[in-house]
Formats: sequence, C-alpha cells, structure tokens
Amino acid sequence: MYTVYNLILMCLTVVLSPLIGIILAVRRKYRCGFFEKCGMLPARVVEACEENPPIWVHAVSVGEVMAAVPLLKEMKKRLPGIPILLSTVTETGHQTAHRNAKVADHILFFPFDYPFIVNRVVEKISPRAFITLETEIWPNFLRALSKQSIPSIIVSGRISSSSYKSYTSFGFFFKKVLAHIHSFCMQTDTDAQRIIGIGAAPERVTVSGNIKFDQQVPPITEKEKADIYKRLHISPDQKILIAGSTHRGEEEIVLDVFQSLKKKHPDLVLILAPRHPERFAEAEELLKQYGCNYIKKTALQAGTPETTRDIILLDTIGELSKIYSIGTVIVIGGSLVPGIGGHNVLEPAVFSKPVLFGANMSNFAEIAAILTGQGGAVQVTDKEEFITTALNLFDDPGRGRDIGATAFKAIEDNSGAVNRCMGVIEPLLKSNQAFEASKR
Repeated sequence: MYTVYNLILMCLTVVLSPLIGIILAVRRKYRCGFFEKCGMLPARVVEACEENPPIWVHAVSVGEVMAAVPLLKEMKKRLPGIPILLSTVTETGHQTAHRNAKVADHILFFPFDYPFIVNRVVEKISPRAFITLETEIWPNFLRALSKQSIPSIIVSGRISSSSYKSYTSFGFFFKKVLAHIHSFCMQTDTDAQRIIGIGAAPERVTVSGNIKFDQQVPPITEKEKADIYKRLHISPDQKILIAGSTHRGEEEIVLDVFQSLKKKHPDLVLILAPRHPERFAEAEELLKQYGCNYIKKTALQAGTPETTRDIILLDTIGELSKIYSIGTVIVIGGSLVPGIGGHNVLEPAVFSKPVLFGANMSNFAEIAAILTGQGGAVQVTDKEEFITTALNLFDDPGRGRDIGATAFKAIEDNSGAVNRCMGVIEPLLKSNQAFEASKR
C-alpha cells in the first residue's frame, strides 16, 4: 500500500510540476521554506540535534502554533535540558512560531512527505519523540520514525465528520499508518471513537481534551494597551468592532454590518484583519470600492499624520491576538461563509471579550458548542442577526461584559488538557527506549 501511495504521490508531482513551478514563481508564500521542506536543513540545527536530540513538535499554522505554546512551556518545565524543535507548514505559522514560541530551540518547515526526503530528515534530526497537533497524518514520515524506533504522539487530536468519511474510505491503508503512532490524545469521546474506527488500537487512545483551552492570556499591561490605542490613533472611549482572520466573501458582510452599526454609533471603529497576508491588497481594494474612510496599519507605522479613520486594515502579522484586548465586540472570521470552518474563538475570549461567529464553525465545533451553551459567545445565522446582536452589545455594555466573563470562566473550567497530555508524553520521554532510540 505504501508503494501505491508513493506512486500516486510521484505521478501527481510529475503531472502537476508545470503548475507547481508557476505557483512557486509567482506566490512568495509557497517559496518560503521550500528548501527546508525538501530536506535541506540548516547545518547549525543538524549539529545541535546530533549533540542533544530534541523533542519534535509539529504545528501546521498560526492556530496550532499558538495552542502549542503552553505545551512547549510545560515540556521545558518538566523536562529541562531537552531541546524542542518546532515545525510548521505555512509561512504565517512560521512567523508566528518565531514571534510567539520563543521557548522552542529550533524552528523549521515540515518536510514534504516523500520517502527520500523524510528518511533523510528523520535520520539527521533523530528526535527523542515526535508530537503532532490535531491529527496531522503523513504516512511516509510516520513510517520513517517507526523504522528508527522513534515514538510519535498525536496531541489534541480531532477528526471532523468529513475527514472521518475520507479516512474510512481508505481504512485498509490508514490502519497500517496509525499502527506507527504510539499514543493518541484526542479532544473528545467522539474523536476517540473516530480514530479507533479508522484503525487505531483502542489501548493507545485516551481523551485528553483540547489544549487550546489551556492557552494563556498574552501578557499585556495597561501601559501596553494604552500604547495600542495610541499606535492605532483610537481613543479608549470609542467603541471598537474587530473582525479577525476574515476570508474572501466575509469582508463584504462585515462592511455592510459596520455601515449599519455606524448609523447609531458614529464613533464606532472597525479593525479588519484578513487571515492571509496575500489578501491584504484585495481587502484594501474592497475598502476603496465601498468608499470607506480607512487606513492601513503599516501606514500608521510609517508615521502618517494622526487623522480620524473609520476603519483600520490590519495588514501585519502577529499583532491580532493582543489587539483583541481593546475590542468592544469581536467577530471570528472563517465562520461567516461556508467551507472554512471558523478560527480560534478562544483568542479574544481569554480577554473576556464578547465574541460573535457565524454558522460555519466545524473546525471548532466543540469549543463553539461549549461557549454558546454556557452563554459565553453568540452564534449568528445571517447578516441581519449579526447586525441585531452587535447593536444589542454596543447598546448594552454590561451584557457584553457578562458574555466575556462567562467565556473566560468556560476556558478555566475546560483547561487541563496540557497536564493530561503530559501524563502520556512525560513517561514515554523518560523511558529508556525513547532516550536510547534518539541516540542511534
């Protein structure tokens, strides 16, 4: 089956190579880290890993990197002296790792899942163990780890209903792949049953919860908040709507809602933060089409004279999580249009902010259900409900504070997944097998 998988992989690569070449030529984000993804690792990292083999933690993009930070800190605390290598797939994830996961000793791009690449990378890094967040399953890579007796662990694992159908369609193959994974720390009972249904051995599966509930409030002082207001040319007395991590088709909805809200709250400011940097220009063009009075965050950084602006386009990376701390009402992108599945609602909730999101939260279904069920967030079904709900929150600040406080309590009540995961990780890493395998 691995032969079939690799033949399909190679055939697709050959057939799509002209398109891949064009994409690499015109899209910077796909060129970023390309050589590392091909297995050409920095010599300093390889030498450091030879001297002291690391724990390898993999987090695909921004959300997973941020969720991994408390886990990385706990590993450093409990396993001092063992370095941590953190890998990502996306450019934004890589930038976030360098900015927010400074506890990691090495940061790399994850290799392409070709056997000749992953075998080389695993041999050079030779980690003590491999930990991946949210069920990133790469067959050749996991097989390469297993060949070297390097244990792999899934942490905060989840299987969506659509992914489950895809996996079970090829269950005869994925059962073999999952056999290479030592432990599965799944988010919910449903996720645990699904991974077992795909082929994981039940005795290797535990329910540990979602480590995203363990993310810490980003350290921010009142002075830092005052500085954010100053840098954005916003008065602390103004009402602020923040639309975080928006996708194509969502900015139009947000702008329509904002224009309606503005009629009753003329001092309202919108901070619009597209999810992907390559869409900053597209979002700006939309703001021009709407005739909005806007300014880009980078223009403010460049020293643009202070003027009153209705909208700030956040065209930078890594600032959104702290900017959430000044919002009056937060709307989560990726939830207002189909096909995305929403983004991390907990990032603003840790600041006790009232959060709204749309009907499409499949990526965070458990978290969304917990928050809405306890009154710690509001789910809206359409634009009109979005407008009505937001107006109510701006008209009644007390209700917004109550929703935010409830959300924060829900985070506290559901935290502890990191400790439960460490209950699986720590004994494994302290076993002679994990340490001796890493030295081969």
